[in-house]
Amino acid sequence: MISVVTVNYKTIDYTIRMLESLFKYHKDEVEVFVVENDSGDDLTTLKKTFPQVKVIESFTNLGFAGGCNLGIDDAKGEYIVLVNPDILFDNDALYQIEREMNNAQAVGIGGVSLKNLDGSQQASVWSFPRPIDQLLLLLKVNHIAPNLAPLKRWLRKEFDYSRSQDVDQVMGAFFCIRRELLDQIGKLDDGFFIWYEEVDYCRRTVLAGWRVRYFKNISARHKRGSSFDKVATIEKQAILRKSIRRYMRKHHGPLAWVLFILGEPVFWCMSFVASLVKPK
Repeated sequence: MISVVTVNYKTIDYTIRMLESLFKYHKDEVEVFVVENDSGDDLTTLKKTFPQVKVIESFTNLGFAGGCNLGIDDAKGEYIVLVNPDILFDNDALYQIEREMNNAQAVGIGGVSLKNLDGSQQASVWSFPRPIDQLLLLLKVNHIAPNLAPLKRWLRKEFDYSRSQDVDQVMGAFFCIRRELLDQIGKLDDGFFIWYEEVDYCRRTVLAGWRVRYFKNISARHKRGSSFDKVATIEKQAILRKSIRRYMRKHHGPLAWVLFILGEPVFWCMSFVASLVKPK
């Protein structure tokens, strides 16, 4: 059985559309959890339309990782698939990834080919972050010199999305976790409010001896950023910097963490400039 967990935060319209597309192609052997993350959304229509969905209501906004963990706690499936509310299914992708994971027992995490709403390929595979590329990101160098070697390495600019292959990390919008992996390394780190929680989980997966795999023949459409459509850029940037600092401390040590702490005033100034250019 497959367990699907999605976190709703001011995305009820997206969540309902995602569920409509999911149940169009998946009828059996799928349990679905919707975690309402204290967003204030009215779930009446969702509950009436999809009585088979298990709704978990949190009275605190736990962030993406914390919300997912609530659903994971109740999940019974051999595979737990984290699905963003802004995903749209065009096929039986859940059954497909179950088959692929069954045939690849060393793979702990599976990701799929995510498409933009117009069907074009969406970037969804990256290398693990290093201090240098994250510094360049926070200094906004990626906007003026996107082809610098550290950025190209991290962003996998030349990644071949037409070929299934093992990778460092896949996007958390469609994120399949094997039960044995979950039992071994535990749940998502809810110290990441949002962003980098899936990067951290992929890193922990690889360190534990498992593989992360991108499956090119499985696809879904993805809008990106629906939960943060109305959040100001400067607020999003503050959350991003906090997540980067946590990741650096966990995987690159206290010296890297201190570097990002010391750089915070400069990073804030750069995010302020970015907020003037793009308020949301």
